[in-house]
Amino acid sequence: MRKLNGYEAELIKSIIHDGESVVEINGKKYYLTLIEEPETTVQEDVDAESELKQKLLQAKKDILDGKVYSTDEVLEMINQGEL
Repeated sequence: MRKLNGYEAELIKSIIHDGESVVEINGKKYYLTLIEEPETTVQEDVDAESELKQKLLQAKKDILDGKVYSTDEVLEMINQGEL
C-alpha cells in the first residue's frame, strides 16, 4: 500500500468525488474503490457521547473567546506545571 499526500491525495479525492471509479494511466485501467468506511459519522459520535459534545462546545467557546494556544505554548505550560 502507498500512502498519498499533498497533490496526489487531492487528485485522487477529486476523482472519487466526481464519481469516477476507473482511471487510465499509461494505457492501463485501474479501479478505485473504498475498502474501509467509518462505522459512524462525527455527528453520530457527538450525538451519542455527551462528554464529547461538551468538550467540543467548550473548545468552540474557548476559540471564540480568544483562548487559543500554540503547541509550543501548551508544552511550556506543561513544563511549568500549569497543565
